Amino acid sequence: MPRTLLAPLLLAALASSGACHGNGAAKTAPPPPTTPAAPATADCTNDYPNLPLSELPEPARLQFCRFAQDTLCYCGCPHMLAGCLKNHPSCPHASRMAAIALAEIANGATAEKAGEAVAAYYDSFKASSRVKFDPANLPCMGAADAPLTLVEFSDFDCPHCKAARPLLEGLVKDRTDVRLCFMSFPLHPHSGIAAAAAYYAYGKGEFWKLHDLQFENQDARATLDEASYTAEIERLGAEAGLDKAGLDKAIHDPALMDMLLKQKEAASQKLGVDGTPFVFLNGRALPLFSPEMLKLTLGDEQEWIANGNAWAKD
Repeated sequence: MPRTLLAPLLLAALASSGACHGNGAAKTAPPPPTTPAAPATADCTNDYPNLPLSELPEPARLQFCRFAQDTLCYCGCPHMLAGCLKNHPSCPHASRMAAIALAEIANGATAEKAGEAVAAYYDSFKASSRVKFDPANLPCMGAADAPLTLVEFSDFDCPHCKAARPLLEGLVKDRTDVRLCFMSFPLHPHSGIAAAAAYYAYGKGEFWKLHDLQFENQDARATLDEASYTAEIERLGAEAGLDKAGLDKAIHDPALMDMLLKQKEAASQKLGVDGTPFVFLNGRALPLFSPEMLKLTLGDEQEWIANGNAWAKD
């Protein structure tokens, strides 16, 4: 992986916009550690001229140096990552591991946590680690036979989900091998109402029209009470061409709300969804969400598929 990808990957991690968690409050990544969690080795910045380590503060650089010196490279060579980065610069595993670790450490992770993230990333490619979704029962855009399927857990009131829309939907528009499917994961005080309206719209064949309107008008709902919020969703529903009486019935249907709540609880307890946007690629939970990390993991999934569910030989 060339510096042209690693540099923006790290810079994007440093400027991470976070995600929505809990009751909808934004949760941003903690700053890089001011002191190492454990004794670190000397600064290794000069050892890896192709890595943008200089973009990190010194304590974080030391965490990466310790990670590189203590972690075996996944290529199978008898070297730690540090040795592979210096002596085998073309090794795709070394570059991949460095990219993931740098993104994690830039967001405050220690060397140990970075190692766990790298291990989890590789484990996610195993068939036993993948989640099985049924796109036939989800609103999706893109070709049904696309080899790359993204399933996004999203909240119509989450500003980070709104920010991610152009990236995710742009992939479908720009590529023929990507499909995007949507699942509601309401976190904000009234976003369950928006989710219920979207569910009703899906049954009427107007999901994406209402989906777009709800995100485009997100800011207008930010401070509304429940009654005003409901009225605004009904207004958007009418704009999307939905029957007012049918939409109103869906929004106030306790059985539908209970189903959406159980769906959310299952995603949280069984799939590990803990915020929005939360994205799966072909059933793999993705690491830190950013344009660069998405580009990295889409390429890795293509490589995995092309080689019969295995990594390409170096």
